Amino acid sequence: MTRIAVEGQAKRTSPAERGTVNLHVAFSGTLRNDVVERVARTHTILVDQAKAHVASGAAEKWDSASVHSYVYDDRVKDSGSGGKQRIRRFRASARLSVTFSDFEVLSTWLADIMDVEGVEIDWLNWTLTDETRKALQAEARVEAAGETVTRAQSYADALGLGPVAPVAIYEAGLRGGNDGGNTPMYAMRAGAMAAPGGGGAQVELQPRDIDVEITLSADYEAGPAAQG
Repeated sequence: MTRIAVEGQAKRTSPAERGTVNLHVAFSGTLRNDVVERVARTHTILVDQAKAHVASGAAEKWDSASVHSYVYDDRVKDSGSGGKQRIRRFRASARLSVTFSDFEVLSTWLADIMDVEGVEIDWLNWTLTDETRKALQAEARVEAAGETVTRAQSYADALGLGPVAPVAIYEAGLRGGNDGGNTPMYAMRAGAMAAPGGGGAQVELQPRDIDVEITLSADYEAGPAAQG
């Protein structure tokens, strides 16, 4: 009886279904109250817009759970003495993320907020819905498992061992030792390019397709005992 260890991989690709914009509002100045007020006012406007997009169905959800403020010293040149003097400054910021299902509305909103003072767009994250992701994972698992059978049987045929019988199958990271331990069970990759659209009314978005990948390893046995 011979044990054969093999690996199976499969990938499914789908267009992005959700786009999450992550941004923050930040202001700094010498007056603490003024800085905080400007951040709060701008952030409130953006939150109200996010709520409106969710209510209209263009966005799925919004989140704002991060607010920061700190004090720092800025050294500036003193026009009188020619040296540098230390000025105490205050900085405050607040983050916001909004997940859109309507990419056209997302594009328009990005164009609008890019012109708002104090607003900085950090990144866009493209994802699938949980339902789609799980369905693609299920399909990929079946294909990856089937590939392990094909590979194991190929080795067995080459060695004249006859049909193979499954002993164990492992999702990546679950096999003991180093075999398969460093490969993720699945990976999701997506990218996008954002550039000013015609007339400044929109930001041109080009979300790439998202890959859902599965990697499995499996042990098979072949030979007289396996066939019996």
